[in-house]
Amino acid sequence: MKGLLALPIKFLCTLLLAGIASQSLFAQVPANSEQARVAGFFPAKNLMTIGVYYYPEQWPATDWGRDLANIKKLGFEFTHFAEFAWTYIEPSENNFDFAWLDSAIALAQKAGLRVILCTPTAAPPAWMGEKYPEIYLVDEKGRRREHGNRANQSVTNEKYLQYADRVVAALAQRYGHNPNVMGWQVDNEPGATADYSPSARRAFQQWLQARYGTIDSLNQAWVGSFWSTRYDSFSQIGIPNTSIYVEDKLSPHTVLDFKRFTADAQAAFINRQADTLHKYIGPNQWVTTNYTNVVYDADPRRSAKLDFTSFTMYPVNGTNIAGGNSFRTGSPYKIAEATAYYRSIKGVTGVMELQPGQVNWAPINPQPIPGAVHMWLLHAFAGGCSFACTYRYRHPLGSSEMYHDGIVGTDGVTLENGGKEFVQAIGDMKKLRANYDGNSQMPAAMAKRKTAFLWDHENLWDLENQPQTTAWDTWGYRNKFTAAVKSTAAPVDFISETDNFEAYPFLVAPAYQLVSQTLVDKWVAYVQNGGHLILSCRTGQKDKNGHFFAGKLATHILPLIGADLEFFDMLVPGVTGNVKSGQANYTWNTWAEILSPHAGTKVLATYANQFYAGKAAAITRRMGKGSVTYIGVQSLDGTLERDIIRSVYKDAGVAVEDLPAGVYMEWRDGFFTAVNYIQNQVKVPIAKVSHILVGANPLKQGQAVVWKP
Repeated sequence: MKGLLALPIKFLCTLLLAGIASQSLFAQVPANSEQARVAGFFPAKNLMTIGVYYYPEQWPATDWGRDLANIKKLGFEFTHFAEFAWTYIEPSENNFDFAWLDSAIALAQKAGLRVILCTPTAAPPAWMGEKYPEIYLVDEKGRRREHGNRANQSVTNEKYLQYADRVVAALAQRYGHNPNVMGWQVDNEPGATADYSPSARRAFQQWLQARYGTIDSLNQAWVGSFWSTRYDSFSQIGIPNTSIYVEDKLSPHTVLDFKRFTADAQAAFINRQADTLHKYIGPNQWVTTNYTNVVYDADPRRSAKLDFTSFTMYPVNGTNIAGGNSFRTGSPYKIAEATAYYRSIKGVTGVMELQPGQVNWAPINPQPIPGAVHMWLLHAFAGGCSFACTYRYRHPLGSSEMYHDGIVGTDGVTLENGGKEFVQAIGDMKKLRANYDGNSQMPAAMAKRKTAFLWDHENLWDLENQPQTTAWDTWGYRNKFTAAVKSTAAPVDFISETDNFEAYPFLVAPAYQLVSQTLVDKWVAYVQNGGHLILSCRTGQKDKNGHFFAGKLATHILPLIGADLEFFDMLVPGVTGNVKSGQANYTWNTWAEILSPHAGTKVLATYANQFYAGKAAAITRRMGKGSVTYIGVQSLDGTLERDIIRSVYKDAGVAVEDLPAGVYMEWRDGFFTAVNYIQNQVKVPIAKVSHILVGANPLKQGQAVVWKP
């Protein structure tokens, strides 16, 4: 199969358009056979292998043998080469130098380490930009990026793509059948950065033409009748630049399409590299990339040519979500959500970069609490990671990340605190492998509360584009729902609209704003067949183009939820509203929908003040064999969402645990694991007949416990 660069740009954009409905790409291989093929890369008995980044080009060649031997001696099983090394692989145009990389791979093999190779495309060499400055992306203020950093390239620029294709092919041809190369990481942390360059504008115009066919169709979708914003031809269309408008806003439909295009362009770049690699590599090598754990502008599901997706993870970055000293254990949501999200795409995932200790890039960079790095590793294991890798082995001596910890310190040999905890986790993994039982089955109590979380990045983009209040935070709202679900110790998968809802007794879809009649019909069938559906405010108000429906607000979901939506409200900073449910009281500020229940719908919560006091804020109803619950208000601290969600499981006759927010309990491969991100010591519900293999109970902050029933 030829690389995409051999194709005209118009056809490339047609392929980009295909990425909008990523479902069609996933349909190429049946989910069961594809997942079985990918799972074959990681034997189940190995549980989670642990590796570490090494940058041979950054250290004297005389150190390589010592360092790689020490990496193996510490217990690491693989290492990671060639990320950002384009200037060493191709020091001048079409002049490739692989001698240094050959030597590094040979030394890794001698030490007993396997290797993940990276395509170096996130950092083009200086000679390329000097000869072709148009390869750099342009920001919203018209400033062209320059050499001297990373991720500065325009992924729609044809000249850059030609060079990228060539270096990827050269690497694949040389190492695609090397038995010591286990797999490939494409690029680095693809972020789908908005690009305002001429090449991006041309590609955007052609993407739009492929999407809409005619300019009249585009004008209708973008509501060109408003403010005389219609176009006569696709060539007139520029890239929507929100930075130059303050009071008057650009069409939200224009902005949404640019988000879609940018994600498709990034995905096409990743997919074309995967295609090139798969053309040359052997069947035992896999291809992935490392998305960030909180990824806004890129959409990992669009990168369907990858064998699986992996992620980077840095929990401690100066935020203090759970209060007290929890800033030292980090965000309690990141690993829990990332493992559930990325694992669900192809059935396999791994954490490619896991924070090894103190970092350099956050506004404030505190030390993690002792034990936190070890806890994160076991949380990654519990969440289903097939591998965990850390950036990086040696603490840098210079440049922009010189304050970033490594496994060993500035002398190149002494373990840093995080390095000690990686070694501890490596020892734990050996112990767990010795106790692995390939015939183990998920306990029935957990299987009964298995939950799907419906997520689509296009909803995220639309909500963030029209938040209606500065207090709205789509990702933070998602955190409230995942925290509520995980308090029950339910297994969670993130799924798409085309996945099988029926595989899950419970389905959660918060703020799912863009809907089609097809999706609503699928929700109805799911509930009628016995599923328990939980929806929330800001669901179903718009169609897939971001338009309101011609009818009552959220008209398509009203028969499903059993209520009308009279109007919605939001409060100014410093003002809170009150909601009452039973004897409990809750506060809100950001978003509230005033509901008018139909006959047969039960009210779960009502507003206790404002001019709509007494009106319904949350409702539930039975339908067929299942139930649908609608939470129309966002509470300040997430306790209303937690209480109502837990009641849905209990009303369905499903037993649940009662875990504090920030404490997680998972089951994997016959092992239970619990981790504690919060300041308080927690008694984990471990049956008396269980065998604790790692850690202790009660569970202290920043600690993990693993047991077998």
